[in-house]
Amino acid sequence: MVQNSEAQVRWLTTAVVAVTGALWGLTPLAFLLTGDPLRALLALVLLGGLLVVYARIVARHIAGTSQGPHRARIFLLFAVVVYGAIPFQGSVWIYTPLIVATAGLLLLPFRYGVGVLLVVAVAEYPLTRMEGASVEVPATYSSAGVLVAAVVAAGIVHYARFVRELRELRVALAEMALDQDRLRLAGQLHDLLGQTLTSIALKTELTRALFDVDRERAAAELAETIVLASDARAEIGDVVEATCALNLGAELTSAASLIELTGASCDLRLGFKEIDEETGDALGWMVREAATNIVRHSDARHCLIELNRVNGRVRLLVRNDGVRGEPAARPPGSGLAGLRRRVEKLGGTLEAGAVGEDGFEVRVSLPAVHDREGEHR
Repeated sequence: MVQNSEAQVRWLTTAVVAVTGALWGLTPLAFLLTGDPLRALLALVLLGGLLVVYARIVARHIAGTSQGPHRARIFLLFAVVVYGAIPFQGSVWIYTPLIVATAGLLLLPFRYGVGVLLVVAVAEYPLTRMEGASVEVPATYSSAGVLVAAVVAAGIVHYARFVRELRELRVALAEMALDQDRLRLAGQLHDLLGQTLTSIALKTELTRALFDVDRERAAAELAETIVLASDARAEIGDVVEATCALNLGAELTSAASLIELTGASCDLRLGFKEIDEETGDALGWMVREAATNIVRHSDARHCLIELNRVNGRVRLLVRNDGVRGEPAARPPGSGLAGLRRRVEKLGGTLEAGAVGEDGFEVRVSLPAVHDREGEHR
């Protein structure tokens, strides 16, 4: 989860800073278009330095961490650089105070950030007038433009943080859904075996106490203990059998919903509807395990689950992208190993491995009709 969160912060920060850098780059470009390469170079140096600091601010904000004890000094740095360069850069530089307003909204407490925003917007009016505006309307538009642009720029960073938090919430909910069945099974076994195991323990202690006193009664208690143990084993078998009897259609739907809960898209393609019970049971477990691995071991954006019948065999394909790290180095899970043994017992094959740059796929092939007679030969 931590690695996943860090990766999201990195790519969201990269996206926001790339867009911001492209917009800030319009100022040096404007100087070049007006035939002033020296001012263009100065603007490039100043804005490039501020963009490096801004990237750190954005990364911390998206990650939800503190901007540190020197955030007021960082804000003053933006203000000094931007306003200090106005006498040298002239009218082309006049819209850059929006950078100061944006920094104030991201670095300072909300009420101070809003105050800075309003001050910058109001100050933009006389600055625009001093730079040669002859009528009142353009200066007014300039103030409004700085106000709106700063709010939009800060809003983009806030939205990126919201996207990161929403993605983490979706993954957490998906993992909670995966654990729900295990908790339910654990609760059933606890309710089932709690009293039985207590009875077995008490009868065993009673048998040991009676062994040298009344062997006949001790033997009767031991026989009852054996019956209790046999009944408990049978009840456990019933619970396990009920748990293992998966409905393939329900598992396919559940897997698609679980994957989509993480924010990924899932393409579910079914080539037929009826299937042998044993084969469907094995495929149901395969779909569940594959969906679990996708949620817990990848940052999938797209997933494909395909089920069809070819030449008397049922073929299942589960493919996803977004594998973390090198797909080839992904260790095989114990769940897949257990399912491979079950598939091979039914006369099928299971293949799992990397595909493409960051993809992973699982392929299962099973007989369409399970040969129950051949199993007991």
